[in-house]
Amino acid sequence: VAWTIRASKTYWEVIKYLSTEFGEKVVSDFVIRVHKKIELISSNAFFLNKSFSQRNVFITVIHKRLTLTYRYRPVKKRIELLVFWRTMQNSSNFHYR
Repeated sequence: VAWTIRASKTYWEVIKYLSTEFGEKVVSDFVIRVHKKIELISSNAFFLNKSFSQRNVFITVIHKRLTLTYRYRPVKKRIELLVFWRTMQNSSNFHYR
């Protein structure tokens, strides 16, 4: 599993937001959820919801207000985390490239 720069940036933005708004317990729960989801993706990249707009791009729910978009590259057998997205954000700003 590889983290893109955008995935890393948005991950830390979510952590900062959660820390400011809800505290360390919520941050800890978030980190655990993300790591569990990455383990699930690692064991079966095709298990989750496929994006209709891009080939080999998948979207999975981390929490009801947060999704993770990732790409599976079958030739390289590599998973690339693309972006963490808070669903309360303006969807017209959603870009994962």
